[in-house]
Amino acid sequence: MAINRENNTPEVNEAGLRIYGTNPVEPEEGRIFVWTQSGWFERIEGTSGNVAFTPVADSEEELRELIARDDPALDLIMLGREFGQIVAEEFNEQSPDYRDTPVYSEEEDVDEDEDQEFHQHDL
Repeated sequence: MAINRENNTPEVNEAGLRIYGTNPVEPEEGRIFVWTQSGWFERIEGTSGNVAFTPVADSEEELRELIARDDPALDLIMLGREFGQIVAEEFNEQSPDYRDTPVYSEEEDVDEDEDQEFHQHDL
């Protein structure tokens, strides 16, 4: 695993993603998480093998609390470079513009716009 010498943090790939899991021996059997500058995402694999990533936490502390609620014995482990690269590629395929996404979803933005229009009509 490469280490960024400037801030002494692990690097998984050129996109700046860090891949963690709860089962270092068999990663597919545990929960898998992707860290980006916009937050933490969980890798969810469907019954047909399709993969999706859903936002789950804004900080590592919040993610650790979420994991501890499900199973206090679980811990986050940085996954190996080979498996981490596979997950990073899946993430980039699913979310190619993750760096440009706002903190809130588009759906929430629409609701905010509707509220603003409503308030404008009230004035």
